[in-house]
Amino acid sequence: MSSSLERIPLDVLLQIAFFSAEPAPLTSLDSLLQLLLTSRTLYHLLSIRTCPQLYADIFRVTFDLSGYLRKSGQCAKTTSYLAQELRRRAGLLRRIRRSHMTHEHLLSDLWGIYFMLLESDSLNEMHLHSVGVSQWILGVLENLCPATGSCDQQTVALAIVVASLVLSRNDISALRPEAYNRILDSIRPFATYTPLHLHEDAARSHYFGQGPSDGTLYNGLTIFPPNLSSSSIFLTFALKEAIPLQVPPHLPATRAEAIAVGNDGPTKEDFFAVTAMRTPLLADSFQPSRSRESVSDLSQEEQRPSRSTIHDEDFSRVARRLDLFPCAQELETYLPGLLTGIWEGSYMVAPSVAAHPFGIEENQDFLCRKPIQFRLEEFLSFAPWLPLPIDSSPSTDNHGLQNPSDRNDEPPSRSVQFIDGNTGKCYDYEPLRLSGVPKSGRNARHALDVVIIGEVRGPFLSVLRHVVLTPIRQTPRRFQVAWGAYKYIGRVRLSDGLISLTRKPVSPCQSPCE
Repeated sequence: MSSSLERIPLDVLLQIAFFSAEPAPLTSLDSLLQLLLTSRTLYHLLSIRTCPQLYADIFRVTFDLSGYLRKSGQCAKTTSYLAQELRRRAGLLRRIRRSHMTHEHLLSDLWGIYFMLLESDSLNEMHLHSVGVSQWILGVLENLCPATGSCDQQTVALAIVVASLVLSRNDISALRPEAYNRILDSIRPFATYTPLHLHEDAARSHYFGQGPSDGTLYNGLTIFPPNLSSSSIFLTFALKEAIPLQVPPHLPATRAEAIAVGNDGPTKEDFFAVTAMRTPLLADSFQPSRSRESVSDLSQEEQRPSRSTIHDEDFSRVARRLDLFPCAQELETYLPGLLTGIWEGSYMVAPSVAAHPFGIEENQDFLCRKPIQFRLEEFLSFAPWLPLPIDSSPSTDNHGLQNPSDRNDEPPSRSVQFIDGNTGKCYDYEPLRLSGVPKSGRNARHALDVVIIGEVRGPFLSVLRHVVLTPIRQTPRRFQVAWGAYKYIGRVRLSDGLISLTRKPVSPCQSPCE
């Protein structure tokens, strides 16, 4: 028996099918499937093979489109591809809702979640959180066994970075103690492993102890897994902050009490100030009410900064377009101005710099957690001036800074010279202004290299080889009294964005260099 719907004009039928889908949030295409099963004729007219434009239209209004189009190759923008992507995402969301973690789909599901998050302007996150992605990824992390090799590194890297993007502070605080410990144990080998020297080719490989890996083809792009070490460290900080550190009972309560007894160390106030700092989590900034479908005024929506744009740099680090020449470098490993400003928080000391994340005999925890606070400023070196040689290792003992205008009674200048204590040569640098434009007006992205230098006393001058970073003011006196005064020096390697920073105490009685 034929359905009365068969006599409806096709354009009207398409509208009925379009509105039968439930895009808020999308958990399945069951309602559309029921319409297709009404009759053989309707199935033929509305199937994904014969009518891909219907499913592409549903995709466009259901998921965030701007980030998807910006991060996809040309082949991923066709109607038929969008229709297939809708079906893939519907299957992904269904498996998450049902807590399915089968080995067959796990890797592809992690990739799908990861890119939905990178492309999200709120809608993608709404769909993922509505099906319980936080609990799903916690289950994945609990079952990871990196030390035994039961999961490949690509799966581990994706699981950890997805967790760092979808877990909120409440999700972490609600973890059972046994689950909390299992997750920390599973990611600890990757967080505590720190090579003494990172090879120049390491930027092409996101794995430990392995050479470059073949990428995965996705939306016309060659995709490599995200960095395993950095995401593990980030998630470890977020997890450890869920359990507050115990305040040593012998500490004086306030600075006034400490001065009265001649104590220059930290007080309970100082301790609380440090332990109150929290790692910012992306999931905590997600507000479902700000999704596009809840906004009636499109002009207000256009004024909002896109959430997906903050992930463009992350995406460029794992993706390379196939239509570029192999030698083309579209990855920007250093963003001028990124390191300028006050840095405060804490850092953890790993048990061994030589431990390998696989095959290790002991899974040791971090030795301690220490507070840190300093301010950096960037100085850039441009052609035709030569920067500090790349094989030179900056040292606060062997190098110095001077203002060249001080020598000839010239007006004060923010330009500085970096003096190589090993050779006596001087290298010219100029500061990067807050507007992102150097004093000379040249494009900061044309700088040659980055060196980081800093002190804790007096105005800080620093130098860059291509770019230089230095603290510009002394560490606050209160922080110095509580935790000690330090000076910093290091550099940014533009080939892969590696930042190496050495901390040295001003007073010889303090802890050694780190």
